[in-house]
Amino acid sequence: MPAKLQEVARTVAKAEIACKIELDEDEFVDKFNPGMMEAVFAWCKGAKFVEVQKLTGSFEGTTIRTLRRLEELNRQIVCAAKSIGNHELQSKFEKGSDIVFCSSLYL
Repeated sequence: MPAKLQEVARTVAKAEIACKIELDEDEFVDKFNPGMMEAVFAWCKGAKFVEVQKLTGSFEGTTIRTLRRLEELNRQIVCAAKSIGNHELQSKFEKGSDIVFCSSLYL
């Protein structure tokens, strides 16, 4: 894992510990898997699914499930930001909610 990414993962772990979430920092950083990041980034930039799939090394279903989970997480963050009145955060994540899925990969 690149050093900058590892540093960010460690920062997230420290923030969780500061929020009284039980967590082993080293274990968290070791479990952090950036394997789909390049593929998700390509998808968000408008790459075709075939191109995205070549970047993953995983089955198509795993890639689709990962993208759908990311989309759901994004929606939840939008709702949370709206709930707490953070309109700036809400706006940022709404811009990122344009991940679109077809009902079939064969379309």
